[in-house]
Amino acid sequence: MIYTAEEIKTIDQNAIRNGLPENVLMERAASALAGKLDIEADATILVVCGRGNNGGDGWVIARELTHRGHRVYVWAPLGEGKSEAAQTHAAYARKFVQVIDEPFRCDYIVDALFGIGLSGAVTGKGRDIISWIRDQDATVISVDVPSGIPSDDATQFDGFAVRASQTYSLHGYKRSAFLNKTAPYFGELELVDIGLTNTSSWKVLEERDFDRTLLTRERFSHKTDYGHGQLIGGSRHLLGAPFLAGKAALRAGGGLLDLMIPREAYRLASSLPEAMYYEQGDFSTRTYDAVAIGPGMVEGDVLEQLWKTVRQQNIPLIADAGALSSKRLEAYGPLTLTPHPGEFSRLTGKSVEEIEADRFGVAIDFARSHHIHLVLKGTYTLIVSPDGSGAVNTVEASALAKGGSGDVLTGILLALWSRRDRETATWNPNEQAVLWHALAAQEASRSIHPASILASDVIDALGRI
Repeated sequence: MIYTAEEIKTIDQNAIRNGLPENVLMERAASALAGKLDIEADATILVVCGRGNNGGDGWVIARELTHRGHRVYVWAPLGEGKSEAAQTHAAYARKFVQVIDEPFRCDYIVDALFGIGLSGAVTGKGRDIISWIRDQDATVISVDVPSGIPSDDATQFDGFAVRASQTYSLHGYKRSAFLNKTAPYFGELELVDIGLTNTSSWKVLEERDFDRTLLTRERFSHKTDYGHGQLIGGSRHLLGAPFLAGKAALRAGGGLLDLMIPREAYRLASSLPEAMYYEQGDFSTRTYDAVAIGPGMVEGDVLEQLWKTVRQQNIPLIADAGALSSKRLEAYGPLTLTPHPGEFSRLTGKSVEEIEADRFGVAIDFARSHHIHLVLKGTYTLIVSPDGSGAVNTVEASALAKGGSGDVLTGILLALWSRRDRETATWNPNEQAVLWHALAAQEASRSIHPASILASDVIDALGRI
């Protein structure tokens, strides 16, 4: 799960109010973290402790590692802890660990200098300490967040922080672990469960979260059981996009697909003979389970008229690429927008830099204010629901950095939103589509170098997950 700094503070305060003393909470968290560390018996360890509760965690970790027989040194360059719990643990740990006034080279550095309470750039002595840690040839292990990294966003982050080899996040992940500007500082990221109740409305998506029942077919089922989708796309000079999206929709299990394309694109219809075709503006009397609009389209009267028609249908609607506009944020049925940061910049009026520095905050505000589903694409794609809850995809898929990948995702989304069982299913169409997209890219990368993968290769891999 993912939390803001304020949410973590509230959780801690609630635990204390309900009878769990702060020093016991600190003991539980730090001991659980220390239990995960796999350090060579003869390695030397320097624990750098700050004055906050993060520093208190450091004192407990130092004590625990000493009890295991490691050579442990503690450096507390900012002085004694501010809280009674941190002071208590420091006083007890001093009976077992060696406290030093000047640091020296060690094999491992445990970074417990600053925690989630940091706001703004580090200045003064703290900056000097971080500079010293950055200069060391040691394995750096950070507690909760690397010191210097803000917890929630990177709006004031100046690029100066500890670069950890590993970061152990207590109770839940922090937003900055999934921002392009700050994520590289975390190194290998691992969650430490400290036994508190989960209250987050945000989760992390991993490979194990992909619902493989999506790949099953009932023996006595019919094509209509898997949905009838309509895909509207293409323009005079962008002919291929709707075919990529359409093929992806069928590969992702869609039962029936109608493609509405410009007449110029008809010459490519033989590349997808499984679809049924209509010219843009030539609406049939058929009813659909979901509609996707936008791949390969451009602004103009045709798009505007098509949008006015599809938005009035009380069925799921996916808007991508050319259909993404601040003028098109309302529909009668569930509306999903799938922008990359550049497109989202046009939707919000914010710069790409502003968006990337606070992806969670901007995305949540936008989804809530317009009551839409939002898939904000990127290294860590955000999947946001209209109530502001959401998920972050962590399945690595660098192969998707290629033109046409977004069209493939639109097709998968159309297939899953078209499924007749989506209203009773336990799976979320947007989350599962993003996961399936990334996993297919990974599968394709097993036989083709990621740099050489085409969007069509990802489509072909959808059925090999």
